[in-house]
Amino acid sequence: MSDTNLKELISAVAARQAEFADLIVALAPDLSSQAILPTDLALELSTALHDLEERATGHDPLYRLVNDHTAPALALNESGQVVALNVGAAQLFDMQSGDGLVTLGISPEAFHQFKERLASTQGPTLLKAYRKGSDEHTLPLILVGMYQQKLKTFVLNALQQHWPESIDLAFADVFGLSASERHILALLSRGCSSEEIAEERGSSVATVRQQIKSLLQKLGAKSQVQAATMAASAATAMDTVKAKGDLLSAHYDDYPMSIHEVARDHRRIGWRRFGRPGGQPALFLHGPSFGAGDFPDERRLASQFGLDVIAVERAGYGRTEPSDKSEDPLESQCHDILAVLGSLSISRVTILSHEVALIPALALLKQPGIAINGIVSVSAAPPFKELEQINAMPAHQAIFIQAARHAPWLARLMVRLLILRMRKLGPEQWPKVIFEGVEPDEHIIRKNSLRQGVIAAYGFYINQLGAGYLEDLRIMIQDWGHLLDAPNLPLTLIHGDCNASTPVPHLSIFRGINPDLTIELVEGEGLTLAVSQTERLYKALATMANASGNRLAREHG
Repeated sequence: MSDTNLKELISAVAARQAEFADLIVALAPDLSSQAILPTDLALELSTALHDLEERATGHDPLYRLVNDHTAPALALNESGQVVALNVGAAQLFDMQSGDGLVTLGISPEAFHQFKERLASTQGPTLLKAYRKGSDEHTLPLILVGMYQQKLKTFVLNALQQHWPESIDLAFADVFGLSASERHILALLSRGCSSEEIAEERGSSVATVRQQIKSLLQKLGAKSQVQAATMAASAATAMDTVKAKGDLLSAHYDDYPMSIHEVARDHRRIGWRRFGRPGGQPALFLHGPSFGAGDFPDERRLASQFGLDVIAVERAGYGRTEPSDKSEDPLESQCHDILAVLGSLSISRVTILSHEVALIPALALLKQPGIAINGIVSVSAAPPFKELEQINAMPAHQAIFIQAARHAPWLARLMVRLLILRMRKLGPEQWPKVIFEGVEPDEHIIRKNSLRQGVIAAYGFYINQLGAGYLEDLRIMIQDWGHLLDAPNLPLTLIHGDCNASTPVPHLSIFRGINPDLTIELVEGEGLTLAVSQTERLYKALATMANASGNRLAREHG
């Protein structure tokens, strides 16, 4: 393919006029070889990256849910995590996608009652929220919420505390309200009393009451409540939804996940917690495919098996910012994890890791200040010792590792295009970028029982435009085999015997480094083992955690 045609193809993929698979076919011959990338090809691709940096924007269904509103609006998944929000909500609550109920000042009990109302009666309901820094005297912000069954999402729309200029002018023209009267009407619609309005405006209470009396006469209203209702209705008229929303299933997910964050070296580190509070401490290190506790079965089983799970959002994923370029990415991830555990005074954990997250899990074994009972590793790939390992993978998965081997900017280009494709597919279909044409995974991930987790994980992965996957690629192409070369390594590898990404023969590389490793093969399973065999995995995690707990009890008994 000529350079001109290649650039046109890249632009077509970015514009969603060509398929990502077409680009993979075009690039595969150059990227799969050990030879240095031809200079002219490198120049064309790097130029294309510059053109695409700003093109991965949100036009998917989740973002349309909130961006069609003039008022602050946001979407929550069933576990209470923000999966999308518009500019108004971001400014009002000083929050971003990935934050949780705490940022909204909503208690787990209030959220549970909100879901109960939506499960018993179809139509919108109300939820009280509070801005950061609110105290017991602060008036709540009222959110109108409804359930969207298709995306398994709650859409919350703030009752407007102000209206657009067009409505403001209409109050002046139609009712003859002065600027002062319009301001007072806006404060009334927020539920402010005469005294609060006087304090806000720096006027006397008597003056405010006189102005309220005047505007009531102009509006033809008999009471302040009637005037405030009229104002709020006018402000939200353009946001009135045509549908009532859907009835929430009586069997809705009620295994919560709390959302938190810490700071390390001025970087934001996001983390989540689910399971049984005060149970056996477990550390969940997510991979690039199945979220971080986003599937309801994970939270249910963690609770059932008595596990208190801390899920750290690894660098570039969710809300955790990418590592500093001057810091080794693997070392940085270990320090992030230790910062979270340290903030909780947790000094001993059992680890569950998905895919590439085995690498930071093993690195933690060598870190001071933390004791690791053991690691349950799901669908991990061994260190890349031979090019054939990469070439044996499905082409649309291998292309990223091949790109990372050649140059970081090339991997960045491919990941940007991947995010564009994910947005095109949307919250329900995005796993196609991983599993399309790969069985049994494609069949399994499309199961209705996994739909909620798929939708919930969508925002987690696109939140930083693929920065987390780029961090993982940096780690994967390093030589990390020495982390496996340790006696009595407390590691159990659980692997599907139909895993196309890492075929069973490649597992011999693990044994070549450490012959004593425990490897469990699961018949008929692929990479989706992480979500199709959740009970088996959490049972293994609990067994490992409890065995260590019993051993420690005997030693100190």
